[in-house]
Amino acid sequence: MLWVIGCDEAGYGPPLGAFTQGSVALFLPGSTGAIEDSWAAYPELFRKRRGAARARPGVLPLVVDDSKVMTQLASGMDHLGALWPVLFGYPYKQKNTLKDLLDWAHLPDHTTFRDDPTLVENFPISWVLEDGLLENARSALHKNGLTDCRARISMVSPAVFNQMIDQHQNKSAVLEKGWQSHIHWWLHQLPGDEPIVILSDRLGGKKCYAGIFQEALGAKGLVQVIREDDNQCTYRCLGTDREIMLIVSPKADSKYLPVAAASMLAKHLRELSMEMVNRYWMERVPNLKPTAGYPEDGKRFYAEIQSTMARSGVNPDHVWRKR
Repeated sequence: MLWVIGCDEAGYGPPLGAFTQGSVALFLPGSTGAIEDSWAAYPELFRKRRGAARARPGVLPLVVDDSKVMTQLASGMDHLGALWPVLFGYPYKQKNTLKDLLDWAHLPDHTTFRDDPTLVENFPISWVLEDGLLENARSALHKNGLTDCRARISMVSPAVFNQMIDQHQNKSAVLEKGWQSHIHWWLHQLPGDEPIVILSDRLGGKKCYAGIFQEALGAKGLVQVIREDDNQCTYRCLGTDREIMLIVSPKADSKYLPVAAASMLAKHLRELSMEMVNRYWMERVPNLKPTAGYPEDGKRFYAEIQSTMARSGVNPDHVWRKR
């Protein structure tokens, strides 16, 4: 048995809405061979998005893929959200609130989403799940040896995003500090002494990860470089109580199922954030069209809400990211 951790993010580029990061930990039977293609290793449980246009959210095999691909489905948001209760055991009700989800799944530091005027803690989250689905899924997971699947998310408001840019003078610090927080969490929370393999997409254009991985590891051991090139960066830890390895690879969310799952959870939270942004400002600005928050349309949206922001006394740094 070994723990496989997948990490990914959503909303790093757009200037509006929250920046979100997700990570999952799967306790997999066997050796590292199951890491390479978990879709093929567990065909009863997982499938990729291709050819899954008619797949029902939460029904096995679960559609798990890069979130950018998943959101091309008409039911994409429902597929993203279904992972929480079906794969990770979130104690859902037909209607939960954002606060319920954050209290259950967010990393300990809730101050990362402070000072967001659009945040509504009782924002409703609906789940589209068929009767009996959870019981069947739980049985199938145990049958295939996936007895422990865990997940965490983090959400950074524009206000905190801007504060971190001011502090570090570098946008990439927001991405890297969050990544370190997730890894640090898992390394200190996962039980047992089984090996841990951490899988991650690249952090922006960064090509070397020994330094920031060492910071996440702390004094528990020493990071050794195994490989660093354009195709993959691989590291292992020396002097630790258990075997720990990090693999960073371009397009990891299409190569590794745990990274794809983390991508989907981060995107789910990011989409909830944008729903709140649109609802908040559309209630205050007549005829305002919604936005996904990306740079060009984000500029249009921001220009149309500025006069209302000024009248309401909303700090621009709490709405629009500096970089």
